[in-house]
Amino acid sequence: NEFGSLANNYNKAVAITKWIHNHVEYLSGSTTSETSAYDTVAQQAGVCRDFAHLGIALCRALSIPARYFTGYSFMLIPQDFHACFEAYIGGRWVLFDATRLSPLNGFVKIATGRDAADTSIASMFGDIVNTSTEVNCQLAGDDDFKPVYHYPSVYDGVAYN
Repeated sequence: NEFGSLANNYNKAVAITKWIHNHVEYLSGSTTSETSAYDTVAQQAGVCRDFAHLGIALCRALSIPARYFTGYSFMLIPQDFHACFEAYIGGRWVLFDATRLSPLNGFVKIATGRDAADTSIASMFGDIVNTSTEVNCQLAGDDDFKPVYHYPSVYDGVAYN
């Protein structure tokens, strides 16, 4: 009953995001690709993938359509790939990040899907060794960028189509 009694789906998704942020520790290397949303709650630790999966599971439990979002965050130090979740609210997909590691308006979208398995960056088979990967991202045009971690309403939020 933590979220179900709230007035609208946006408030429910915000409450879910806050709950995850307050109850799950971001702990690099603490999980694998096999870690479930249940495991994340039980272990109270995970990485961005686990935070996203838990947000998706909780939204779906409240009949809020939700999907996995993966992107590149130029605001992470160092810049890196990052996972979040989107909830379908008010006729559009709205982005939520329970880790609060990167601003919502600081992503280059790569893919969306039901979960992380739908959005893998690369699939490697055989004796392949990745020797180096370099991605550089710069903000174009707007030198007055102000990072935003939470929007007051769905209508002020970030929506990707």
